Amino acid sequence: MGSRGNTCDMQGYHQEAQSARRMSPRGELHTGVQQFMTGVYAWMAIGLGVTAAVVYGLSFSLNTVLLIATTPLRWVFLIGVLGMAWFLPSKIETMDRPVAGGLFLVFSAMMGAWISPIAFIYNITSIGAALGGTVGIFGVMAVLGFTTKKDLSGMGQFMIMAITGAVIGSIINMIFLQSSMMGFIIAAVVAVTSAGLTAYYNQALKQMYMMHGAGGNLAINGALALYVNFINLFLSLLRLFGSSRD
Repeated sequence: MGSRGNTCDMQGYHQEAQSARRMSPRGELHTGVQQFMTGVYAWMAIGLGVTAAVVYGLSFSLNTVLLIATTPLRWVFLIGVLGMAWFLPSKIETMDRPVAGGLFLVFSAMMGAWISPIAFIYNITSIGAALGGTVGIFGVMAVLGFTTKKDLSGMGQFMIMAITGAVIGSIINMIFLQSSMMGFIIAAVVAVTSAGLTAYYNQALKQMYMMHGAGGNLAINGALALYVNFINLFLSLLRLFGSSRD
């Protein structure tokens, strides 16, 4: 699911990223930037692992998934996921590292519970294909964002506005319209913007590290943004190309 909050942590980065680019016009990497990005992706991988474990565990309990998906409990998880996605980016930098990491894992588990119905809606082939496509697109765009010398901040801000609109549209469609066509259009928008934001976030994180180092919880905050972007892309591809279970 798209999240307004997953962009909050990066919205303030583009100006500093532009300043960093002026300071390093040739795009020379600060010593240690690759190690820093490895740490970001390690946190992201842990979050995705927690989400996958929750989805897998709940796949053995249809009753539990139905409880989450068809009762008022779904609003608890939706509000919880959106609330944490909004809250964490702006607060995580000032938290103690264990608290920040713990909340990121709680968020990942809640996301797993929220998306767990996919295990009963789509067949395993579709889920695997969507996951493979997500990894491929995400990987290509991540490398592009990390290596390009072109400033992506303008594109990033446009993508942030687009995905924010898509999230709002998705919620309206889910509650009021329940239109399949609208759902497919939103999924396409989210897929495209998620691909673009993957490149933008990687460049922004690299530039932030070059300016300030890995102080605070920048790695966790970056992992949070990339994690939600990965989930957005995966769910969008699954919605666009997935086949339902027989």
